[in-house]
Amino acid sequence: ARATWPGTANKRAVKHNRLSMLPPKGAAAFFSPTSDEAFKRRHPLGYPLVTALGIAALCGPMIAWIAFIAASARRLDGTGAWSLVGCAGAFVIGIGLFNFVAIILKQYLGHLLSILCFLIGGGLVALSLAFLL
Repeated sequence: ARATWPGTANKRAVKHNRLSMLPPKGAAAFFSPTSDEAFKRRHPLGYPLVTALGIAALCGPMIAWIAFIAASARRLDGTGAWSLVGCAGAFVIGIGLFNFVAIILKQYLGHLLSILCFLIGGGLVALSLAFLL
């Protein structure tokens, strides 16, 4: 008989919770204030880290876009409405990134949300750059 690590003998018998394209049933409950209470109770030290990671994933692309606009304001034709379109696109990209952080909290809303956020947000950023450059 072959030796196995503890807990791995029945790997095939264990049904894995796979990530899917669509949100799970009852995903609307993820938006309630009490949705992550179980995670918070089990991981009192990890919860603030996950929260900080989520804020960084959500706001990071938008902050990077604002820094880009501020750094290159002299070279761009204008920093009016088209820079705001890019900022909105960067925020939508942040929503897609935050969806990956939600995997840790077991609140993932599916691949489709992330893909759409990256496509729509990237399109808005590209459109903004096309008119700014």
